[in-house]
Amino acid sequence: MQATPETLSLLTTYLSSTVSPDAHARRNAEESLRQAEAQQGFLLLVLELVKADSVDMVVRQAGGVYFKNAVKRLWGGDEETQIAPADKTAIKAQLVPVMISLGTPQTARLQSQIGEGLSHIATLDFPNEWEGLCDELVNSLTPDNFVINNGVLATAHSIFKRWRSQFRTNELYAEINFVLSRFCQPYYQLFQHVDQLLQSSNPQSLPANSSLPLLAQTLLLLIQLFHDLSSQDLPPFFEDHISEFMGGEQQGWLRKYLDWERQELKGHDDDEAPGPLQKIRASICEIAELYAQKYSDVFTQLGTFVDGVWNMLTRIGTGTRDDVLVSRALRFLSVVVKMGNHRAMFQAPETLNAFCEKIILPNMAIREHEEEMFEDDPMEYIRRDLEPSTESDTRRQAATEFTRALMELFEKEITDIVKGYITALLQEYAKNPSENWKSKDTAIYLLTSIASRGSTQQLGVTSTNVLVDVVEFFGSNVFADLQAAPGSVHPILTVDAIKFLHTFRNQLTKDQLVSVLPLLVQHLASDNYVISSYAAITIERILFIKVERQALFTQADVRPFAENILMALFANIEKGGTPEKIAENDYLMKCTMRVIITARQSLTPHYEGILTRLVNIMGEISKNPSNPKFNQYCFESVSALIRFVCEGSPAALSTFEGALFGPAQHILTNDVAEFIPYIFQILAQLLELHPPTSLPESYQALTGPLLSASLWEQRGNIPALVRIWKACLLRGAPTIVAAGQVQGLLGIFQRLVGSKINDVFAFELVQALYEFVSIDVMRPFSQTVFVLLLNRLQSKPSAQFNHCFVYFFAFIANLDTVGPDFLIGVLDGVQPGLFGNLLTGVILSNTQKVTIRNRKLVEVGLTKMLTKSDKLVEAPNKQFWVPIFLALLDLFTLPQDITYTNPTVDGDLTELDPEEAGFQSSFSKLGASETSVRDPTGGVTDTKAFAAKELARRSAERPGVLSPLIAEASNVEKDTVSGFLQFASANG
Repeated sequence: MQATPETLSLLTTYLSSTVSPDAHARRNAEESLRQAEAQQGFLLLVLELVKADSVDMVVRQAGGVYFKNAVKRLWGGDEETQIAPADKTAIKAQLVPVMISLGTPQTARLQSQIGEGLSHIATLDFPNEWEGLCDELVNSLTPDNFVINNGVLATAHSIFKRWRSQFRTNELYAEINFVLSRFCQPYYQLFQHVDQLLQSSNPQSLPANSSLPLLAQTLLLLIQLFHDLSSQDLPPFFEDHISEFMGGEQQGWLRKYLDWERQELKGHDDDEAPGPLQKIRASICEIAELYAQKYSDVFTQLGTFVDGVWNMLTRIGTGTRDDVLVSRALRFLSVVVKMGNHRAMFQAPETLNAFCEKIILPNMAIREHEEEMFEDDPMEYIRRDLEPSTESDTRRQAATEFTRALMELFEKEITDIVKGYITALLQEYAKNPSENWKSKDTAIYLLTSIASRGSTQQLGVTSTNVLVDVVEFFGSNVFADLQAAPGSVHPILTVDAIKFLHTFRNQLTKDQLVSVLPLLVQHLASDNYVISSYAAITIERILFIKVERQALFTQADVRPFAENILMALFANIEKGGTPEKIAENDYLMKCTMRVIITARQSLTPHYEGILTRLVNIMGEISKNPSNPKFNQYCFESVSALIRFVCEGSPAALSTFEGALFGPAQHILTNDVAEFIPYIFQILAQLLELHPPTSLPESYQALTGPLLSASLWEQRGNIPALVRIWKACLLRGAPTIVAAGQVQGLLGIFQRLVGSKINDVFAFELVQALYEFVSIDVMRPFSQTVFVLLLNRLQSKPSAQFNHCFVYFFAFIANLDTVGPDFLIGVLDGVQPGLFGNLLTGVILSNTQKVTIRNRKLVEVGLTKMLTKSDKLVEAPNKQFWVPIFLALLDLFTLPQDITYTNPTVDGDLTELDPEEAGFQSSFSKLGASETSVRDPTGGVTDTKAFAAKELARRSAERPGVLSPLIAEASNVEKDTVSGFLQFASANG
């Protein structure tokens, strides 16, 4: 693709349309870009637009995002679309200059997008296929142009920061040493130079390309790189220069900049985002934390950093611009406290009192901007409160973690000090509840911080401080706010009461929880967004409680109010009005899902009303899907409702189909890409509820469209499409054969088998074809099928592909309509002797590696090869009977993995928590939609006994044939064979 004015104009249009508010325009633009990806030079054109100052910033930003995402998808070569090697070389040659050109404050966001793409490329190519990168960076540094220097350092940071989270490997250490040998000396010299410039008496006299803001950004990047380079092991260069960095006779650079003051680098008091100086100090705190944990024997300056951070914290104001810094500083202090070997630094009573008074108490109190957020941006208030992250650390969370760290060493002392504050705050509240509500709010947070000894986001508090009676505090100070009439207490105190339940749900008995559930149901109807949301969040987590892996609440417990909860949730969701606002609050839809999963068949009398509301919500959000979590919970809710209602009332199936076929058609017709994988899973679930004897006409009509190439181009559709085809083949293989669709399915198999990402689904599809379609139909295509598989086996197959191939081999042998002789005939028909080569080179060398889940089928498949094949007891393949027999016996004698049990579907479903499992952008499986996995060896319970009986049967059929083969096997592995023969004799 050439960079002509026409192509650049067209690309500009596509990129600007990807951020259009019109969903249809967005999808068309995304599809056009996907099609253009395959053309050589395409990504180079995107980079051209990104770096061009004359192009609109919206287009450049969209181009940066697109470049990053395309690189992440395509650079590894796993997709059908491949980036040409010449393009890869040209892109790598341009990336450092592009990063440098984007080194200004105005293009910082663009630089970060390109930097992410560059980081991904470096992960795959550096240093082996991009050896000159490090030298290019070092050679680009200048003594006086810090726009360029910042671009270089940002590039280096985008490459090296991934080391922070990687596991130690020889390859990783080789890469780090490669960088250290080239980078440390120029890095050190630049750090020294920047320090001298920053310490100059008159910063205003600095030249334009070395201004104070630019130098501050340079210092930040140098400090971040110090962290990157130290993250795996202490670089010898840094150890040799530890006094310059950390301090010795003179204050080290890192320690110096904890105290360094430049008011103009702090930002304005009302800024929400941190200024350069806050970022610099926060990064220094992260380094101090790293060195305290990993390099304490070298980090003798730890005490001076503790003093510096403590003094810094006492000087910091309450503005939100300092929140991240406070959080990092407290995390550093928490780590030092938890280490235990610095107890003497903190144990003095006056020190502990000062910590509580000057750090914990001020940072526990609610601040004005949080009150404003509660009113003006309630969803963000909830997310910050419930989903702490490094980007949105709150002071309360950091102060709570610091309190818990102190409690590990000084539990009684801290408990007593904080209890004193709690008592005083509650007395303050009692004097004037309406005016002093903040005092009670702080008291509840303080109590929570000292009461909890262990907790997880999923399970809540798991152990508590024995010096604090949580239940008594709840009864005396919290319960009244929970049952208070709307408006009689401050709404934040109502939320505190609900959140107290949420936090300490495991400390209350089932009876206590049952008694408060009706109050939570009432709060679902609150006009206050945060109150109703927290009520939904808490109901959902209470219903998720497990005792010995069993759900604490059953359908009988929730039957009285399940419908009321759902209708209140739907009302709150529907208040959104627009598709985006409806889907905004995924907590409400998650609660809907949990109630349906808990209430199960007790919802049958009301299911049509529930289904109608869910379908209406689905229809609205399909106009502009915006929240993947909400989408997942919505479809999980539909799927769970289908499952439980149809289990008890099979006649309801037609009602579900009537309600869902229309929306499904609308989603497919309008190509709502985000929802299509869900729709196919729902359709497959509905079809699987039909008898396995016939394919209903409504689904027959789908089979033609389901072969559409465009559907199979979307990676996220493939698992669900294969599932629905398997269900169709089981019920209507003759219809599919008569329609001439087998060739189309084999074409799809060919496409899938060539993809490293989708090859597992190729096996699932072809296995279904052999199982359900007449072998007479499949025979003419079989050599081609195996040649395609063999081609993949020759091109560095993954371990997964090898395992799938072994399973497929055994699967075919297991099918009575196909069988082992068909397998041998096809393979030797491709090339004489191929069966034996494949058997010894691939199959038998991988049978031991088969997962426990798949072992049963492999054992049955090998048994049928031994007992149902005529070709295997005749030349030239007779020589392979003994190796197959010994491989089978090895499978029987391998120890079973006792950690594996085949979980029941019910057990799986009550564990369903998609948020914890994590979402995949391409495909998110609906846990409720799969009721059972079909077992192709369902008639076999004990595989070893089955093998013994089948071998005895075969010996009787072919007298004198197996005995010498078994004797030959005994000569190779006497103990194994004799053990099996004894077992066979004892089991008839």
